[in-house]
Amino acid sequence: MRNKLFVVPALGILAVIAGFLLWSGILDNTVYYLFPDEAIAQKADFPDGRVFRLGGIVVPGSVTDDGTLRFSITDGSETIEVRSTRTPPELFQEDISVLIEGSWDADEFVAEQIIIRHDEQYRAPDGYETGDAG
Repeated sequence: MRNKLFVVPALGILAVIAGFLLWSGILDNTVYYLFPDEAIAQKADFPDGRVFRLGGIVVPGSVTDDGTLRFSITDGSETIEVRSTRTPPELFQEDISVLIEGSWDADEFVAEQIIIRHDEQYRAPDGYETGDAG
């Protein structure tokens, strides 16, 4: 009888600890990002140098690269100028969705990482014909 009185509270405490560890692990691995209108509205929450993720569409005609990659991203309502000294992904181009990790430097966003956002649909490059391997 005494063992049962000890086991029940111990199991309860273990369940609480396991739940806490699971919940904190989920929160630590959840990555949020802001769209340009949200990033501008919440700029005070992300002082210069504080890293966060920004998502949007690369504005057509905005990409330049003279050793420093510069482009703009938009969500349709706000536009943010982006600067990066990193090599962009191979599929980087105008008018595509990107997710950028970096921080503010005054009114410009400094990208540390550029990630291309795409759907799961594969499209062969123009001029490439698929054939049966069989």
